[in-house]
Amino acid sequence: MDIREIETDRLRLRMFTLDDLDDLSRIFAHPEVVRHLGTGMPLLRDEAAYALRGIIKHWERHGFGRWAAVHKPSGTLIGYGGLRSFEGTPELVYLLDRPYWGAGLATELSEAALKYGFDERHFERIVAMTKVANLASQRVLEKVGMSLEKTEIICNMEVHCYSITRVEYQSGQREWCPRQDLNLRPPA
Repeated sequence: MDIREIETDRLRLRMFTLDDLDDLSRIFAHPEVVRHLGTGMPLLRDEAAYALRGIIKHWERHGFGRWAAVHKPSGTLIGYGGLRSFEGTPELVYLLDRPYWGAGLATELSEAALKYGFDERHFERIVAMTKVANLASQRVLEKVGMSLEKTEIICNMEVHCYSITRVEYQSGQREWCPRQDLNLRPPA
């Protein structure tokens, strides 16, 4: 099944379009939002456009990727999340605009992405990485059942590397049980 849209209680995760550039540029321009990404510097509009085209092409190339995260109560695009290929392994990624931090939305989005990865794509293992200083993301990854594997230097950044296997996800060994009420819908 080729699922390209997911709904959670508070989020609609949909495919990005080029029309999302203004919203994505606004999010990428916020210094606090991007401080744990790459260089930690805000992106210019043309850099955000390049990133957006890459997100769209990733879906075409791999059949999975990052969704635009739309806050259902407001209808606002508030960030992105999903899975991308990191050296051939699916990697959980997410980014939310600052006003939406601390409300459990990153956890909600991550749960949906893991459910999609294991239940629909049948991946055997999913990884995630976060800069060592990003304590909030480390808490999210632990909440959704991922375990710290190692700390290493990737792209000149010291990162914590987390993972969860399909067996761990299905058995709930890591004191986490995926939500069963996520609405995985195929595209219209």
